[in-house]
Amino acid sequence: MIKSLFYTFLQTKHQEESNNSRDPNYPLFPQEIEIRPIAYFPWEIIKTLTTDEIISKFQLPMEKIRDTMLRHASEEDIYRTKFMSCETNILVKDLDTNTIHQGKLWKHPCENNFALRESWIEEFVKRRRLVVGMVVGMYWDFEACMFCFSVLDGRQ
Repeated sequence: MIKSLFYTFLQTKHQEESNNSRDPNYPLFPQEIEIRPIAYFPWEIIKTLTTDEIISKFQLPMEKIRDTMLRHASEEDIYRTKFMSCETNILVKDLDTNTIHQGKLWKHPCENNFALRESWIEEFVKRRRLVVGMVVGMYWDFEACMFCFSVLDGRQ
């Protein structure tokens, strides 16, 4: 979210009643507001959190990783990742709190998905108090080369 400072001429009822309404020099009242940029629906990964994702790891589908992070990799490299154990450090931006966190993206050779593990639990589940049933979304920011994360539906 973007924080902006706006100045307004509007006063509270108390300020309006206590000031002289004939005075042409009304003071400006600064007010800080948060603006979430209006954009197309960018969420490439939308998940309703399960118990496994709260206590263990956040699964990211191989197709989404291939289409985003590995889009410049050759078909041979992508084929090799299916049968190898892979681990890489990535950045994840929490759009709700405007913070950036480092995470480890990991893939086991027997699984077809990538996963965020320990860093997911510490940086997101505990810090944001995520619970089973919340809907979260992620997308890959191509300009910043990082995932962007947000809680889309916080109802429990």
